[in-house]
Amino acid sequence: MIRSECLNHFCSHVFINVTGPVHNEIGFQPPISNHPAPEYWCSIAYFEMDVQVGETFKVPSSCPIVTVDGYVDPSGGDRFCLGQLSNVHRTEAIERARLHIGKGVQLECKGEGDVWVRCLSDHAVFVQSYYLDREAGRAPGDAVHKIYPSAYIKVFDLRQCHRQMQQQAATAQAAAAAQAAAVAGNIPGPGSVGGIAPAISLSAAAGIGVDDLRRLCILRMSFVKGWGPDYPRQSIKETPCWIEIHLHRALQLLDEVLHTMPIADPTPLD
Repeated sequence: MIRSECLNHFCSHVFINVTGPVHNEIGFQPPISNHPAPEYWCSIAYFEMDVQVGETFKVPSSCPIVTVDGYVDPSGGDRFCLGQLSNVHRTEAIERARLHIGKGVQLECKGEGDVWVRCLSDHAVFVQSYYLDREAGRAPGDAVHKIYPSAYIKVFDLRQCHRQMQQQAATAQAAAAAQAAAVAGNIPGPGSVGGIAPAISLSAAAGIGVDDLRRLCILRMSFVKGWGPDYPRQSIKETPCWIEIHLHRALQLLDEVLHTMPIADPTPLD
């Protein structure tokens, strides 16, 4: 059996096939939070270019596997059908791309909130994933990952996300305190954040807001067409059909982090 997690960073170059169940090799881990799981484990919004089409689709926690496909059957429960959504502003290019969504993708929630993707379509899908960025040794948000037909890979790790949001919130809070001290003429040391050498500059750390932390809890995935440095389209909002997936357990954990480490949204400079 292939250990697919070890191969995640090759998703742009090879097919990753898993023929049997993937077991958690770490063994049992206690939940990160004792709060009850949310009623819906994710919500999925569908976009064409920069316009949301249709209502946001919520997936109940009782349905850990959801299929997003291009067919015209009614949506509900564990299936979100994009084919039946209408858009008066739809162009021919979007219409053509939609025809290739086909069987689409399966999203699977495992454990407390890890997410795996299986590409059922005959065409690749493209995903923005901080987990895959880390696996590939890339900076967060620096890459777009191509997932080939039949591939089955992990795209989100709840514990990693929780650590990231804790670190960023703590850094932002310390940076704000250091800036306040600097304004008062009492800063611990040049360029320091709370007396500790920062991984990012003080001004950048102080600029981290709640929206930046929320981005850690969101996956974006484009069907058929890619975007980024290797494509003519620089933004996912320039692709013909894509989805944004909000992960509710991660957002729940973010609320907890912000209650213990509140950070203010950065205010624009005059």
